[in-house]
Amino acid sequence: MSDRNEQKFLENFKAATVAALRALARRKDVEVSYSADGPVQERLSGARPKKLKLPVPGRDLTPEETARLRGQADTRALHVRHHDPRLHLENAPMDLTAGAAFEALERARCEALGARQMEGVKQNLSAALENYCRRMGYHNISTKDDCSLSDALYISARLALSGETPGDAAAKVADLWQPWLKEKLGGDGFQALAPLLADQKAFAALSRKLIGWMDMKADDPPPPEAEDDEEQEGNDGQQDSRAEKDQKKEQPEQAESQAQEKNQDEAESRPAGMEDMQAEGANPETDSEDAGTPQMRQREGYIPGPGNRYTIYTTAYDEIVDAGALADPEELERLRAMLDQQLSSLHSLTTKLANRLQRRLMAKQQRSWQFDLDEGYLDPARLARMIANPTVPLVYKQERATPFRDTVVAILIDNSGSMRGRPIAIAAMCTDVLARTLERCGVKCEILGFTTRAWKGGKARDLWIQNNRPPHPGRLNDLRHIIYKGADAPWRRTRKNLGLMLKEGLLKENIDGEALAWAYNRMAQRPEQRKILMVISDGAPVDDSTLSVNPSNILEQDLRNVISWIEDHSGVELTAIGIGHDVTRYYKKALTIADADELAPALIGKLDELFEETA
Repeated sequence: MSDRNEQKFLENFKAATVAALRALARRKDVEVSYSADGPVQERLSGARPKKLKLPVPGRDLTPEETARLRGQADTRALHVRHHDPRLHLENAPMDLTAGAAFEALERARCEALGARQMEGVKQNLSAALENYCRRMGYHNISTKDDCSLSDALYISARLALSGETPGDAAAKVADLWQPWLKEKLGGDGFQALAPLLADQKAFAALSRKLIGWMDMKADDPPPPEAEDDEEQEGNDGQQDSRAEKDQKKEQPEQAESQAQEKNQDEAESRPAGMEDMQAEGANPETDSEDAGTPQMRQREGYIPGPGNRYTIYTTAYDEIVDAGALADPEELERLRAMLDQQLSSLHSLTTKLANRLQRRLMAKQQRSWQFDLDEGYLDPARLARMIANPTVPLVYKQERATPFRDTVVAILIDNSGSMRGRPIAIAAMCTDVLARTLERCGVKCEILGFTTRAWKGGKARDLWIQNNRPPHPGRLNDLRHIIYKGADAPWRRTRKNLGLMLKEGLLKENIDGEALAWAYNRMAQRPEQRKILMVISDGAPVDDSTLSVNPSNILEQDLRNVISWIEDHSGVELTAIGIGHDVTRYYKKALTIADADELAPALIGKLDELFEETA
């Protein structure tokens, strides 16, 4: 087939897939695009999607590849058609693990409905499921702990509710988890959910009960008032009941004072370089806008320019936490083993690239000898000359080290929900190998991550609602900045921390600007002569609660301001790698890769390039 005919065939295939997706979703207004960073699985939280991404098909469309791509399109269509985001949020457990399990069962419900109704859809979904299991390495697992709980529940529930015949990898997961599920749920397992497939609310109620039987904290769902669906569309002025309003009028001052006291306590307890970005940098023009609104601005080494109107509603609930504090040691060990299992095929590649970087760094730090000196070590090669002419004094040598600036490298990883699956696993493994390599070469390295503590706002948003929703509140979510490895911590003590990135429910929203300022502030206080900050991200900053009640570009504009300040006014060298996302429009030094599988050579190659630069 000629290139022209091949291109035409691919375009026809993509157009037909989009048409089938819209027909299955019963939504003509859904925008569909093909992108290299199309996620293997999309999260179900948030507003009903209006834009969907599908992975770009390869040039050689085999029957297996065709079925997989159609299955991924059918999956997204069924989620749009059968899933109500508002109902999901109203019933989802607050606990991270329970919430991930709840979402896994809801995902299985939507796909089982399509598989039961259409045989062709069932075949496509089976192909997509088998491909997902193989990409996660589940065909090589030997125990149930090698597979995440949420994936195990999703696969087991999907197979039980849809009646499909599983592939080898999916069947292996189901078989390994079957004894545990039978012990917790009894012989019927997930069959009790089958009659409720068409009723999301009833299905959610029974799902919470089953999750409780599996020893997870399926607590009572949050009140619907705390998750207004109208605010997803930017309408922040919805009315509460008169009794609730009267009660709230008595609470703002008390809530604000409690928030400020907690803020002061947290600031005093945090070590240098880890302070929240608070009101010292505040602009007086906005301080008087609303006396009852605890708006704050970023401070520390990064100073916002006059055009930066970015504000923070409250930092009282933000946290900077060591990775080891978010899971117990046994869970960290299990997650680390799972990470190693999933990326066993990548290990040889990353090791080879890391060895190349190590040779380059060691070559720059090699020692040399200076000859013909009048003092130092006696040079054996000059002994004959000294005997022939004892008056010649230049028979000594001294060792000289090649100049190499003391260097520290920080890697800041986007821990948002869109990184879930293979991208975050590859990022964890690559940074792990890189930290080990740099440590061998005497270069300190720290690994940081950033996300939020909740979807669609947490306690900060609750406080804003309690204060009668003042307009333009600024950032309206609780930040979670994670230290996986400190610059001074040895790799052997922090190795297992990187497995935390696979923890159920950890990955949520991403507020890049504040995370970048935080990482820079940590770097700025380091004593090393050269400081390199690398960012790994797969998309622009997103936080539903903030964007729903502020200008739509508030997070992106703040990110641009922070990047501009670091690049133009600091001694920190900033570079970025975008996974399927063009980061060159933000950073001067940046690289965009099409797929997470390209991260290892890109990350190590970028560092190699930076160290190759002359001082």
